Amino acid sequence: MKIASKEYVIKRMSSLMINPKKKYSQNFLVDFDIVKRSVDNLSLSSDDIVVEIGPGLGALTQEILDRGNQVYAYEIDEDMYQSLKEEMKHYSNLHLENADFLKVNLSFLKSQSVKVISNVPYNLTTRIIEKIVMASIDFKVFEFMVQKEVYNRIIAKSGSKDYSPLNIFIEYVGTLSLVMKVNKDKFIPIPNVDSVILKIDFNKKRVDKEIEKVMFSLIKASFVQRRKTILNNLTIYLKNKEQAKELLEKSKIQESIRGEALNLSEYLLLSKNYLSMKK
Repeated sequence: MKIASKEYVIKRMSSLMINPKKKYSQNFLVDFDIVKRSVDNLSLSSDDIVVEIGPGLGALTQEILDRGNQVYAYEIDEDMYQSLKEEMKHYSNLHLENADFLKVNLSFLKSQSVKVISNVPYNLTTRIIEKIVMASIDFKVFEFMVQKEVYNRIIAKSGSKDYSPLNIFIEYVGTLSLVMKVNKDKFIPIPNVDSVILKIDFNKKRVDKEIEKVMFSLIKASFVQRRKTILNNLTIYLKNKEQAKELLEKSKIQESIRGEALNLSEYLLLSKNYLSMKK
């Protein structure tokens, strides 16, 4: 039986004698067509390794395994992990861990072609993208599901109230596209809002790792207190107001603007100038 069915999910949850946990945003897909289309959009080749974050009951996991790819799945919930371990025990191409993905060492995937798929809470998306970007691994694609109301935040432009470090990270690492919209009635339990599946193709040229690391830190620091100016936030980050003023002057950025007003190019310039000032 395909896992992405209402019959299976109800039966499995009943047999486990547990309820979906809100803290892990557990809403299970009950539409196999959506699962198939999601996996199709990964454009898997036989050499691709798939990392799945939060496999839950294993709807996506099962479809990917059936296509023959190696899957490294990380499930933080002990109940879901035990269920998936039992249900998928006949698959030799599944590598399952009861672990928090953000704490997993991915160095063993170096020199591999890796694609990532996940259904994670929005508040973890930025941290997951940053981990993927900084891992020195050849990630090709990150496909993830978020609530529809979050989509507008993710595509917000600089200067808007929804602009955030996540927007800049995504623009830096690749190209974001909308895979499909998913109605809320395709889940058990039914969430309050519809969802969307998004995909990032990591196809852009990256800068030096040292600059990249500094840039991520500066971006996050610039948004710590959104109502404060870029000068105030950088002063807090650098612990030196004069150094913050010098950095902004060198980068030709006004002290009175806020972090949300800066675009990717300006943050890159800030990062390069900060490193040059340190040397």
